[in-house]
Amino acid sequence: MLTPPGRGALAVVGVAGAGAIGAIDGLFTPHGGSPVALRPDGAICVGRWQSLVAAAGEELVVVRHAADRLEIHCHGGLAAPTAVLESLVARGATRLSWSEWLERTAPSGAIAAEARAALCRAGGPKAARILSRQLAGALDRDLEQIRSLVAAGAAAAAGDAIDRLLRAARVGLRLTRPWRVVLAGAVNAGKSSLVNALAGHARSIVSDVPGTTRDLVETRIVLDGWEVDLVDAAGGRDDDRDAGAVERAGIARAQAARATADLVLRVTAADAAGPPVGLRPGELLVISKADRAAVGAAAWPDAVWTCAVTGEGIDRLAARIVAALVPEELAEPGLFAGGMPFTARQVRELEALRGR
Repeated sequence: MLTPPGRGALAVVGVAGAGAIGAIDGLFTPHGGSPVALRPDGAICVGRWQSLVAAAGEELVVVRHAADRLEIHCHGGLAAPTAVLESLVARGATRLSWSEWLERTAPSGAIAAEARAALCRAGGPKAARILSRQLAGALDRDLEQIRSLVAAGAAAAAGDAIDRLLRAARVGLRLTRPWRVVLAGAVNAGKSSLVNALAGHARSIVSDVPGTTRDLVETRIVLDGWEVDLVDAAGGRDDDRDAGAVERAGIARAQAARATADLVLRVTAADAAGPPVGLRPGELLVISKADRAAVGAAAWPDAVWTCAVTGEGIDRLAARIVAALVPEELAEPGLFAGGMPFTARQVRELEALRGR
């Protein structure tokens, strides 16, 4: 099955191999005209599919891509495509997972196969565009050029090309996995309101009651083309004895989430006593509730001032998040234009070329 399982208007089942057309003989009857075996490549055939149950069947579409490759377009959901798959298996076909299908039908070359599989999991349009370039051969061309340089004894030029690709790999290895941004701060600092403002909908519960957020609330969004998981975590207290057992467990999870985050937003309300001290690498200071500020923005010049109620600073915060997660996009924009390693295997291949 080539479409994701679950609810949907349509589902697509792929059939490939020397016996592809023979596998549907007796199962699919086109409406009028000649059978699929006599149709030209590219033909779209509407007809009736007969499932294993005598009284069951459905109207669907068979697309002939080639003599050894077909697509069956049926109703969505699970029942209709499952019936099609089971009837094909009963005729001798072997059912494959989508990843096995890609491995067997992908264009020649390991990178092309890896790119097709990665595209299925790409998060955000920028990741999809980068992976499409690798599918089109960008990384293969760069690797071939490096091999030629190594063979010609141009070690310095080869090393520069390898270094560029390895710098790009930091982002490439994340193209199928969202960046993780954790919001940290005291209770009632405005973290949940900021998540809702960035997401554009009420994902987290907002309340004046301290400790409302007691567990990790994750919200997946796309910022400037990059997929990001926002993690709204339980707020800390000056004295954890004021928190109940459930809230303390939430605070412990928040601490663990911060340790594995790509970026931590240290959120402080503008009417708090002062900003947090000792910001660590990988942390961004965010001032919330700017409409309640007792001091001007100049007091904390490195912070991003925001107000979830008025929308002040939300676009600026989104831009700062992306700049912190993917600094290469501004510092070295050409890095993303060509080849980009996106699997650990590809990185190992580059490191092996360096050693030659």
